[in-house]
Parts: sequence; C-alpha cells; structure tokens
Amino acid sequence: MISFGANRRGGRLPSFILIVLLVIIVILSFNYWSVSTKHGRLLDELAEMQTQVKRTDAARSRLEKRNSELMMQVDTHRKQIDQKDGDYSVLESKLQARDALVKACNDEKV
Repeated sequence: MISFGANRRGGRLPSFILIVLLVIIVILSFNYWSVSTKHGRLLDELAEMQTQVKRTDAARSRLEKRNSELMMQVDTHRKQIDQKDGDYSVLESKLQARDALVKACNDEKV
C-alpha cells in the first residue's frame, strides 16, 4: 500500500512556511523599530512640554507677584487721592468762609 506522506521528509518545514515566518518576523521588527522611535520622540516632546510648563509657571508666579505689587500701589495712590480730596474740601470750605468774611467786610465799608 502506498501512503500519502511517503514523500515528506520528517522535521523539515516547507520553504513557503519558512518564508512566511521570516516575513512576519521582518514586519514585527519594523513595527517594533517604528514604535520605539515614536516612543523616543514622544519622550522628547514630553520633556520639552514639562520644561515649557515650568517656565510658564515661573512666569505666571512673577506676573501674579507683580500684579499684587501694582494692586498695593493702586491702593496707596487711592488713599493718597482720598486724603488730598479731603484736604481740598477743607481748604475749599475755609476759602468760602474767608470769601464770605471779605464780602461782609466790604459790605460794612460800603
């Protein structure tokens, strides 16, 4: 009796299966290489973004400090203006009193 597997050699893969496995290995190697390259670029971008965030935080804190200093100056100037307005109103009332006194004196002379 003739068997169907008589022409096969034991333990050896057919060449097309070997070629397919090599192609799969090449594809997987290429994918691994491209993913690792992209991962490296993303790590570089992440480091750059972290540096940018640190710089932005430092600039923001400087601006907030400057803003608080300016607000304190505004409050100081506002107080000075209020004080000068008060002084102005006191001097204005004194001037009106003297004008009234001068008018009264002029009326007496006449």
